[in-house]
Amino acid sequence: MMTIYETKKLPFYTLLLFIIAGMLGAGFFKPRSFLALAAVLYAVTAVYLAGVKKFTLLPVHIFLLIIMVLYWLAVGYAADPEQAVLEAVKVSLLLPVTLLFSGLSSLQRDRLWAAWSWGGAGLTLWGLFFGLFREGRLESTLGYANVYAVVMAAGLAAGWHAYRRSSQQRYWLLMAIQLCGLLMSGSRAVLILVAAGTAFLLFLNKRSKGAVWGAIIMLVVLLAAVVVGVLYGGTGSIRSIGWNATEFSLRRIYWSDGLRLWKTHWLTGTGGGGWAVLYPSVFVKYVHQQYLQMALDTGIAGALAFIAMILTALRANWRRGREGLNIMLAVLLFCAHLAFDIDLAYPLLFGLFVMLLSEMELEGYKGKEIMLAGLRTTAVVLPCLIAICTFVWMTAGYMLISKGEAASARREWKSALQSLQSAEKILPWSHEVHYQLAAVYSGLAQSQGDESTMKKAINEIRIAASKVPANKKYQEMLKKVEKSKK
Repeated sequence: MMTIYETKKLPFYTLLLFIIAGMLGAGFFKPRSFLALAAVLYAVTAVYLAGVKKFTLLPVHIFLLIIMVLYWLAVGYAADPEQAVLEAVKVSLLLPVTLLFSGLSSLQRDRLWAAWSWGGAGLTLWGLFFGLFREGRLESTLGYANVYAVVMAAGLAAGWHAYRRSSQQRYWLLMAIQLCGLLMSGSRAVLILVAAGTAFLLFLNKRSKGAVWGAIIMLVVLLAAVVVGVLYGGTGSIRSIGWNATEFSLRRIYWSDGLRLWKTHWLTGTGGGGWAVLYPSVFVKYVHQQYLQMALDTGIAGALAFIAMILTALRANWRRGREGLNIMLAVLLFCAHLAFDIDLAYPLLFGLFVMLLSEMELEGYKGKEIMLAGLRTTAVVLPCLIAICTFVWMTAGYMLISKGEAASARREWKSALQSLQSAEKILPWSHEVHYQLAAVYSGLAQSQGDESTMKKAINEIRIAASKVPANKKYQEMLKKVEKSKK
């Protein structure tokens, strides 16, 4: 049995592992990773709450619970039920993150932010060592330069916070490494926001000589990089900063179409993943605007709950006065970037965001301490156990899909069929498993010249299409098949 002292250390080491594993594991973007993560987080939370018999209830917990419930309710009417379930899981794993974070002491929270700075520097060095670039932009393990840039920006803020608390010079080195990583990411919006934040930081800390010089150096480097990129086109996408830049023009189209879609689903939304199915032009998984994305997924109630969650944390932090300005600046800049990209599609960054909100509330708001005993303990731990079983079950299913897909790529048809048929039993709502089965049957039919096997492939596509009638890819495949029969 774990002692109370050992139990109290669980949140810190769990969240530390969350940061490290998230940075190395593409931000938990893939289903297998965030499903397994959710199971682990709920397991640790159950053990922790059962051990300490209390937790601090914050407004962020209540708002997250509301958003989580809305995501799960949306599964019932979602345009893509399978993706709606996955998006609901992503949101669900945030609740244990905030519960564990609220159990940390102030010192532990400082250590966790310092760990983010170390992790960001390590992520940059890792990306440079293995050459993890795409189109000249550093992505490291995250697979998306803009998300990597947000991690670097957070690392700069965390490094600054750690330096201010400890006065240790090594944090300047970590910040320098992450600043280089940020520049190599070529992320225009993040660079501009970091430059603006640095300028404001300079104003806030004008009485500190060391802080002033550090901020000036960082600001000069950022501005010089932007100017060089614009004038000489040597820094990837930096050279195309502007309202009419290609990438930004595309996003304005997404936002315009997304707003039109929301107007027809404003009350309840389309469910998680609905945008990717109902978007009329091309396949884009997310609308690249978090506030609109939340409204599309969960309707007006979810969007309002999300905004209220942010405003409540900012209000709590405002009570701290000047002491809370640094973290408020970080959160406001984060919120600004949410209006341009898909940061929160990565559970690592969504986790970071809610931890920042929790930090503001812990420092500026006296949370209500809930004592757990008897039925209260059961009422809290039992849902955790149900969540663990559910997420472990789903993890097994998606691992089988991945295994089947890999076997199919190797043309090992028998092995692929076994894995996918097992996955079908575990995930009866999944259209993805039927799509993969269709691919296997099609490959098998072509290799053997067997018409009956091709009919099985067509049947699997029909099943997939029936599960997501609005999915254009499946409908187009069926049309081609029917046309070829004529």
